[in-house]
Amino acid sequence: MKPTSAYSSNYERMSGNCTRIIASQMLQNLSPPITSSSYILDNACGPGIVSEQIKLLHPDAKIMVTDWSPAMIEETKERIEKEGWNNMQTGIEDVRDLKGLKDETFSHVFTNLGMPVPGDDESGVKITSALFRVLKVGGVALVSTWADRVWLNAFYNAARAVRSHEEPLKPMALKPELLRASWLAAQLEEGGFGNNVEVRSCVTYTEAGSLDELVENMMLAKQMFFAGYSDEELERVKPIFRGELLKLRTFEQVDGGVRVGMKAWIGVGWKKGDEKEIPV
Repeated sequence: MKPTSAYSSNYERMSGNCTRIIASQMLQNLSPPITSSSYILDNACGPGIVSEQIKLLHPDAKIMVTDWSPAMIEETKERIEKEGWNNMQTGIEDVRDLKGLKDETFSHVFTNLGMPVPGDDESGVKITSALFRVLKVGGVALVSTWADRVWLNAFYNAARAVRSHEEPLKPMALKPELLRASWLAAQLEEGGFGNNVEVRSCVTYTEAGSLDELVENMMLAKQMFFAGYSDEELERVKPIFRGELLKLRTFEQVDGGVRVGMKAWIGVGWKKGDEKEIPV
């Protein structure tokens, strides 16, 4: 149930391994495969989960990791040093333009749960257009998005129980259409990949060694969902939140711990050079 690396951060505790599971599935049956000549972009890298999974399979892979957050890049640099990864580069980039990166540079580009950008309804096509631009002809882009985040209901219901007169804070809310496979496919198509696109489903989990550990991990996000709550209110929230997790339809007790199931989409776009041809 624990991450495969000794590295740990609040980001990882809050996500409960779910991003790692998706990253691992993004690398399955990869076409074209990663080789010694590949140059890979780990875009919106967070703490380097995609890079970690690549390095497990291809220790000498050449990877550029980028994120819009300087703090996250610093954290990633520390991890690169700690893990002893070689052939790594870092950069601060906005996922929507990647303006510091040259055209047709990478053989593989990955964006794991980095789109859409909150508050920017056009961010999907901006992101996929940037990925298409920096990808070499013959290369592949992989992008994951959420389909179902069941655990959010535990936060919402706990908030309603403590502050019944208020609508819960929903900082991670997405429009329903953004959770569909068709939306992800459309972003890739309109971003330049045309008909060279496919989308597949991916089951993932937020998990921990025990229910109490899961509660503690997820409550690290309390300022997102319970901003302005008093200490007394937060003390009331925790046992309610614990009970709400147990009610979730995808909550499971498994060998070694507990988990809450979720679903994501993995979109794949190939840059073949024929994207502007008119289908007949």
